[in-house]
Amino acid sequence: MPMLAAIAAALVAAAPVSQLSEQQLDATIAEMHKLPFSERIERLTKVFLGTPYGELPLGDGTGPEPWPRWRVDKVDCQTFVETVLSMANARSLDEAKHILDDVRYNGEPSFENRNHFTEAQWLPVNTGKGYFTDEVPVLDGRAPTETLTLVHSQWSRVKVLQRLATIHNIPDGKYMVRYLPLDELRKHVRNIESGTIIMVVREHDPNRIVRISHMGFVVKGANGWVVRHASTGPEHAVIELPFGEYVQKQAAYKHWKVVGFALALPVDASLRVSQIAKTASN
Repeated sequence: MPMLAAIAAALVAAAPVSQLSEQQLDATIAEMHKLPFSERIERLTKVFLGTPYGELPLGDGTGPEPWPRWRVDKVDCQTFVETVLSMANARSLDEAKHILDDVRYNGEPSFENRNHFTEAQWLPVNTGKGYFTDEVPVLDGRAPTETLTLVHSQWSRVKVLQRLATIHNIPDGKYMVRYLPLDELRKHVRNIESGTIIMVVREHDPNRIVRISHMGFVVKGANGWVVRHASTGPEHAVIELPFGEYVQKQAAYKHWKVVGFALALPVDASLRVSQIAKTASN
């Protein structure tokens, strides 16, 4: 095994990623880029195991939430997914930072331009940019949909969403999310691609508005399919659960019922990355 590959392999085994220097992280990203794309996702999610959970760990550098736009010492469920996606598509740490901005924002980085709503902004914007595709219709062409209805005068009264009330470019309207119901997901697990983003879809609740409440990655582990995600549970960190156990935990929620799971398949977004590189060099 070449020296760089040996170093990268050793680093991947030494989670959490917060213990790596920027130089080590840069070398790891460069080495991972040589692997097939789905394998990059598997290796990089493993690096994050044990990373502490943090509430809203990334900000915009300026504005209402001025904390840093890049960090790997803390993640929440979405920034974990976003950071892994950016690293999997990058050839260097600097490139990963530019990609992360592209995933998190629709335009220049700012609180106003951030993709705040998963269903209405994050999913459609990043599907359009070529970072992932909807995997559900591939597994089941008859899969049902859930609809998020956004009306500013309604969602801005919800306590957890009030921090977004002054943003003008969050669109009002209806946004459909295709999903696999709980029992159907279990039937299709063997056909899910390793590296798939799994998103928890919940029933409509006017006190919460959103329909997607959590996300992580489905990967093929040493002992079978697992879900790696940033947990708010007792671990309060990025953890790995057997796929069946993860689904069972979600099905057990009573107060805000889980109806199923949306699935997005990350793809090699090299064309988009090349466009970002040209923009960054100008």
